[in-house]
Amino acid sequence: MELSVHWPDKDPLQIQQISENQEIPKRYLVQILIQLKGLGLVTSSRGKEGGYNLAKPPEDIRLGEVMRNVGGPFLGIANSALKKESVFVGIWREVEDVMSNVLDKVSFADICGKLKRKEKIITYQI
Repeated sequence: MELSVHWPDKDPLQIQQISENQEIPKRYLVQILIQLKGLGLVTSSRGKEGGYNLAKPPEDIRLGEVMRNVGGPFLGIANSALKKESVFVGIWREVEDVMSNVLDKVSFADICGKLKRKEKIITYQI
């Protein structure tokens, strides 16, 4: 998401900045960025001014694509359910299909839009 918010700025974001802004441990973030680079979703540059950029516009990157490729299936079906051919296997697969359909419609541009609208909301407390 941080790289999407940064788009289309050509200056790469450094891991330290992404880690702080998104509150993700650097060691874990490095692993995520390596996977995203392997998927062709981010590019990296080396050196003092190096860092990461999106490889394509945020509107071309779907949340479902990222989640499936980085995290695996949305709902892991328990091995015990598969072995017993449980009636729940079919239900969980239907739920996963619905989740996939929803998440595949959401682009990172959509997420950035929601974030910007949220930041404009002023909260008053008494």
